[in-house]
Amino acid sequence: MGVSAGYYDGRVSTRREVTLSLDGNNLRIIGSGMDSSYPIGSIRATAGVGAIRRSIRLPGGGMCEVADTAFLAEVERQQGKGRFTTLLHRWERSIPLAVAALVLTVAVVVIFMRFGVPALARHAAFVLPVSAEASLGRESLATLDSFLFKPSRIGEGRRLELQALFKGMTASMPGGSGYRLVFRESPAMGANALALPSGIVVMTDSMVALAKNDDELVAVLAHELGHVRERHLLRHVLQNSVATLLMATITGDILSVTSLSAALPTALIDAKFSRDFEREADDAACAYLRKKGIPVSHYIDILSRLQSQLDKKTKDTVKGEETFKNYLSTHPATEERIRRILSAR
Repeated sequence: MGVSAGYYDGRVSTRREVTLSLDGNNLRIIGSGMDSSYPIGSIRATAGVGAIRRSIRLPGGGMCEVADTAFLAEVERQQGKGRFTTLLHRWERSIPLAVAALVLTVAVVVIFMRFGVPALARHAAFVLPVSAEASLGRESLATLDSFLFKPSRIGEGRRLELQALFKGMTASMPGGSGYRLVFRESPAMGANALALPSGIVVMTDSMVALAKNDDELVAVLAHELGHVRERHLLRHVLQNSVATLLMATITGDILSVTSLSAALPTALIDAKFSRDFEREADDAACAYLRKKGIPVSHYIDILSRLQSQLDKKTKDTVKGEETFKNYLSTHPATEERIRRILSAR
């Protein structure tokens, strides 16, 4: 039994009415002045899209437009792909199935963004070569020095004292011998501490002045070292740039993505780390304090003092005084963090 079709020979645009039929393993085309056969494996049925008429592509450039979907399904079945293609066409024509496909697609994207992207970011951050990480750290500090930081006014004796304290904290950490603590003055940022790639920790003069004792500074440094060890800053930047993340994951070369060098300082100033990142860093700080026999209350005290400072800055901003974000303005839910730390004591 044959079906009607429109035939084009591929050389001229004239349409000819023909009849198609399946003759064993061949497609037979009969029309005015023609009777041709083609092996079933040499032809190709185009995919169905909505109500658009499908066609059969022939060897040599010819084509037949076919309206009979059952005939096309039989052609595809004989080619060994009928079941999947039929299901696909049925899905495409069904509004409920199309909506289900859309919902599934959205769900896959959401799951990938929630779990896949952080996993890829972690992998990419931890495969970064040491030399590349060191370069990112130096460039980030140089950029911040150019527009945000000023030379520290803390006396050399006090700086050396705190750097010795920091060196003692990092001595037993993997790669900790290369970590360093630097001091900067920054009226715009106020009391702050930043963890740069490669283990560079920046502490502002105001943070040193705000602390009532060295144990409070140790708590802040332990928190920042938690960010360093888990590469939170780099992971944060990568998670917010999926294209860069995919390139870094595929090539294994993050340094070649020069935009990272420019993105890191901005992220340091304006980023709000996720609650997961902050919890990891808080846990690292509390674990270090307990290990050294330092009361965790010192960490809570300086967090509370920083929160009071932030509240004042926020009021000043409302009054029209432009201020930069302080340490806690880039750390989410301070009160929640303090409650969590207290509950774990």
